[in-house]
Amino acid sequence: MPSSLTIFVANYLVFAEAVAAIGAVAFALHTRSRDDAWRWLIASGITGTLAEILTQLGGSLFNDPRPFAVGHFRPLIPHVADNGFPSDHALLAAFLVACVIFARVWRTVLPVAALAILVDWARVGAGIHHPIDVIGSTMFVALGAIIAASLSPFVFDWHSRYLPSAVSGPTVLSPVATSTARCRLWQRRRQQQPRGVSLWFRRL
Repeated sequence: MPSSLTIFVANYLVFAEAVAAIGAVAFALHTRSRDDAWRWLIASGITGTLAEILTQLGGSLFNDPRPFAVGHFRPLIPHVADNGFPSDHALLAAFLVACVIFARVWRTVLPVAALAILVDWARVGAGIHHPIDVIGSTMFVALGAIIAASLSPFVFDWHSRYLPSAVSGPTVLSPVATSTARCRLWQRRRQQQPRGVSLWFRRL
């Protein structure tokens, strides 16, 4: 890949990935229930929080000098010679993939994941990260997503029990449950929903 293209991919492709991921998630959640939107928000929030915590811990426990600092060459992208582990760009790229997966936009998962891989490859190719830096970021997000998938159903139950009904209900944008009968029907159906990770894949 030409150096100019590598620089562009390393610096800016993550923003194109963000636009694609946000657009896909927004379109999907627009057509689904408000509960689905809350589940996505809870899972994504837990994933992002845990990934950032793991990133801070990993960066403080493991020092990986930048490739250009070790090899004494000029990188394609000017950068300070600090700790390269983990990669912030790779962390964001992997987090966007997790957001699309939690939204169950399966047709968009592969393109978004491909963009994330290109971002990782370009950061390594530009000489500012080692492979372990981008792999570590991806693993942090993956671990956060696994924990989030396990915890978010319990957080959602707490949210449904204690938050006002104005922020919880069967629809996202339209007040379908305006009558008492519909609200009771929705409550019964919600109580019958399975608990655990299977919540995310019930409607495949």
